[in-house]
Amino acid sequence: MPRRIHKPAFPLSQYVEFMWRREEAVTESSRRRVCPDGAMALVMNLRRPTASFFVDGKTQNIPVPLLAGPWSRPFEIDPSQAEAAIGVVFRPGAARMFFPVPAHELHNADIALRDVHGEEADRLLNEVCSAAGEREQLLEVERYLRRKLRGARPVHRAVRYAVEQLSREGGVRRIGEIQGDTGLSHTRFIQLFRENVGLTPKLFCRVRRFRALLSRIGKGLPVNWAGLAADCGYFDQAHLIHDFRGFAGITPAEYSRALSEAESRRAAAAS
Repeated sequence: MPRRIHKPAFPLSQYVEFMWRREEAVTESSRRRVCPDGAMALVMNLRRPTASFFVDGKTQNIPVPLLAGPWSRPFEIDPSQAEAAIGVVFRPGAARMFFPVPAHELHNADIALRDVHGEEADRLLNEVCSAAGEREQLLEVERYLRRKLRGARPVHRAVRYAVEQLSREGGVRRIGEIQGDTGLSHTRFIQLFRENVGLTPKLFCRVRRFRALLSRIGKGLPVNWAGLAADCGYFDQAHLIHDFRGFAGITPAEYSRALSEAESRRAAAAS
């Protein structure tokens, strides 16, 4: 079954990009690459007590629900170890409204939610697993977030403005100009951004530009990398390749080839 996407209603939609629910009957162990997007997430397996992921060949097991920090490097997951799972992708900078953890402390790291909210984490997992059906499970998570939203301190307007500006596709204004618009000093601007988003403004900008690049790559289609580099705001193709290696762990050509092979396998399985 493909991943089911759920968009929460206002006002939660201001802070949550989307929610998802996945159910897969995967029997063979296989690795799937996950590239960073600069956002934080809440994830829980519904049939296993932990979630596993792999970084530099090492396995990490985190009790669920887990709070995933903002990543700026790739990692791998094994779908066979998460047959049923549900998650929330927060808008950059918004997760701290719900969970009082400085986001930069979770850079390239995940933690068990019970380390932040013990009984609350266990209660959430029990309520979701007890809900009847996928839609009700998603709504249970949405109700949990709505309760936490009441009385939450809003995202600092300077952070919201900077995130919006730095997420624009096709090149952005200089970070110094954005900082000047906020009226904050350079030091305070960087500190506030890191505490709420988890990355520095410069690194966040690079990650979001990389994600915009991935969204432009058609599955199984030839790619004009030089043209794509210009469209997405890279100096040149070498600059694109450098960031691609850092954020995906492979070259653009290897990534494109992997997409083509995966598309061929899906087509063969469907025929």
